[in-house]
Amino acid sequence: MSLVSDDPLWESLRQGAQELAIKEPLLGGFLYSKILNQPTFERSLAFLLATKLATSTILASQWNDLIIDAITTSAEEEQNKSPGAGSIAAAARADLEAIKYRDPACPSYVHAFLFYKGFQGLQAQRVSHWLWGHKRKVLACMVQSSISETFGMDLHPGAKFGRGIMIDHATGIVVGETAVVDDDCSLFHGVTLGGTGKEAGDRHPKLQKRVTVGAHASVLGNITIGHDTKIGASAAILHDLPPRSVVVGHKGIIIAKRRKGEKASAIMSKL
Repeated sequence: MSLVSDDPLWESLRQGAQELAIKEPLLGGFLYSKILNQPTFERSLAFLLATKLATSTILASQWNDLIIDAITTSAEEEQNKSPGAGSIAAAARADLEAIKYRDPACPSYVHAFLFYKGFQGLQAQRVSHWLWGHKRKVLACMVQSSISETFGMDLHPGAKFGRGIMIDHATGIVVGETAVVDDDCSLFHGVTLGGTGKEAGDRHPKLQKRVTVGAHASVLGNITIGHDTKIGASAAILHDLPPRSVVVGHKGIIIAKRRKGEKASAIMSKL
């Protein structure tokens, strides 16, 4: 694995950790082990996830070796940047950028990296997806189980996530095996990307780029949600949605279609 020397995001993480260590000395050991004693972003991410997944029977050092293997191998496949493919570390960087940009409650990269379980759980899923794709499905399912127990979210290792994903709050999120979440999507707590129970095979939703799914919304079945669509909280969607839709209600009613560049809030203010 190539060690990146000119890495602005990694330098920002280190600087943020140093400042936090001075401000809160009690966190010193935590910050040094997770970030400041690590040589690269990749090593830091691997150690962070390893300590989260560790149990009395599979040690953090064992998880760390496996995660480093996944990160290294996936970086060699970076030419393929479709959802679920390419570099795990590059995807993690894009996810951090998305959180910092989209979440007004996020003060820094280091805050998202260390304390956002949506970010950490998604990176663990990326490792499980790598295992799934390398025919190590039993271990992938064990990681899925650990993600559920540790982070309160059930992300199937077969699901494909793009880059720049924000999973906010994360508790109660369920994403099924054949779901696809393309680049720059946002999922809020309680979201289900599931099946209808009436299908086998390819049975889960496909979210195109820049889709936002509000808290406790359910998107069910092998359907396509068009790019730049906004789905309101608690909506239930069982049918395809065209691009730039704004959808609300338990019946998933399209209340408007946005023009390119128009914000959903601007539409809501007109209603």
